[in-house]
Amino acid sequence: MVADYFSFTFFVYLCRWIISAFVMMIPLFLIQKFGLTNRFGKYKEYIDLVIVQIFGAFVFFNIDKIIFNG
Repeated sequence: MVADYFSFTFFVYLCRWIISAFVMMIPLFLIQKFGLTNRFGKYKEYIDLVIVQIFGAFVFFNIDKIIFNG
């Protein structure tokens, strides 16, 4: 429902997404700086994205549990 988007829970969830963008910039920067996925050629960006998303899952798993259960 539309009212859900104006709840405190959604605000916390939105802040979590904004923070996650900054947190996941760090591993993405390091992956690209050291060329860890250069051998994948034209698929390099996709592999980078998958790696960073896996990293984000580990970082934000417990935070998401709190948001969705609280």
